[in-house]
Amino acid sequence: MNNQNAQFPLSETTIFVEVLLPVPIPQTYTYRVPRELVEWVKVGSRAVVEFGKSRVMTAVIVKIHNEPPQKTQAKYLLELLDAEPMVLPSQIWLFNWVAEYYMCYPGEVLNVALPSGLKISSQSKIQYNPEFAHPELLSHEESLLMEVLLREDSLNYEEVGRLLDKQDVNKAIKDLVAKHAIIVFEEVKEKYKPKIVKKIRLNRVYEGSEEILILIEGLEKNQKQQAVILEYLSHISISDLTTRNKEGISKSSLREGNISDSSLKTLIEKGILEEFEVVVSRFESEELLTDYEIQLSEPQQNASDHIMVSFAEKEVVLFHGITGSGKTEVYIDLIKKVLESGSQVLFLLPEIALTTQIVARLKKVFGDIMGVYHSKFSDNERVEVWKGVLEGKFNFVVGVRSAIFLPFNNLGLIIVDEEHESSYKQFDPAPRYHARDVAIMLAAKQKSKVLLGSATP
Repeated sequence: MNNQNAQFPLSETTIFVEVLLPVPIPQTYTYRVPRELVEWVKVGSRAVVEFGKSRVMTAVIVKIHNEPPQKTQAKYLLELLDAEPMVLPSQIWLFNWVAEYYMCYPGEVLNVALPSGLKISSQSKIQYNPEFAHPELLSHEESLLMEVLLREDSLNYEEVGRLLDKQDVNKAIKDLVAKHAIIVFEEVKEKYKPKIVKKIRLNRVYEGSEEILILIEGLEKNQKQQAVILEYLSHISISDLTTRNKEGISKSSLREGNISDSSLKTLIEKGILEEFEVVVSRFESEELLTDYEIQLSEPQQNASDHIMVSFAEKEVVLFHGITGSGKTEVYIDLIKKVLESGSQVLFLLPEIALTTQIVARLKKVFGDIMGVYHSKFSDNERVEVWKGVLEGKFNFVVGVRSAIFLPFNNLGLIIVDEEHESSYKQFDPAPRYHARDVAIMLAAKQKSKVLLGSATP
């Protein structure tokens, strides 16, 4: 980690943090920062904390200070999950505003705002107690389990169930704890996992035309291994090896060529082929229509011009137009202008609208700079959009109401299409917020503009 941006220098000063927990409580909690984490702790970073006697949770750091709590002794942070903040100060402000306006707790807002993939999971595991001194107290079944623990270091509850051939292992574990034979602990894991693809490439010494031909000739006596090399060359030609070999091809596409897995393994072991892993996006790249030009009709151009004139005087503008009247073309025209100015755009749609052709159409126009944020997406997909906005990969996001909580820091325009739709209102659980009204407040905070589109405002 680079400590240039550390908010506190490494020192003997005791550092504390206030954290926001995703639970319905009216306050933040104070935790002490271990000395080895002091230089890395930052507002907006996620931390793993012990909450209560047995719960381990993800918290967001909202304040750093050196004042110990008055009434209780502060527990230590267990772990920092981020090298750089995952939540922006503007988001923390928004969580507090939503909580105050909609009469709920900031932790409830955080719980809805933060994708579940950014919250850690906790799994109970058991390990052998090194101080255990009475094996005569164990049953035959328990003795067998203890022997396995000596070899395996630790086991989770599911593994214990398989060993004991029981679905409910709580009583067995409780008995072993009572005999001081085992220690139960929590293994904390982050839910989000990047998508990793295994790839294959030739060793660099074979990138030259002469070298690869000598290799192929040398494998004539082992036709299966030769077939693997030839299959690889069917994806990357000999003339392209010097420029494309480094990126390689996916292992799965190589194996589609009906090659021998054992021969592939042997070539990797010999160092002729190299196996490596790359992190890839979960979202398929759309073919970008680079020559796509918006041809607005005269009424559409008049509407676009009138909206821009209105934005010079007002922060929020209503765009009244019936379904099928061509509002989408006007939206695209406005989005392009804002993106070209270097600002971000959020396009909110009702839940049902994200199943229509509008998303595919926008993707054709804006390509990979556009992210889609939907409740039907997997946890990992939503985390990738969150991180994409944070890192500047997605400057334009199309999403449902929860997209209002994404980490935008430079919004230029928020479009709320069909602003009259009831799906913009969350009814249960808290926060019972209305995304249209939150959008207007967020825009005011970021000095952005809001366009409300509706056939029936």
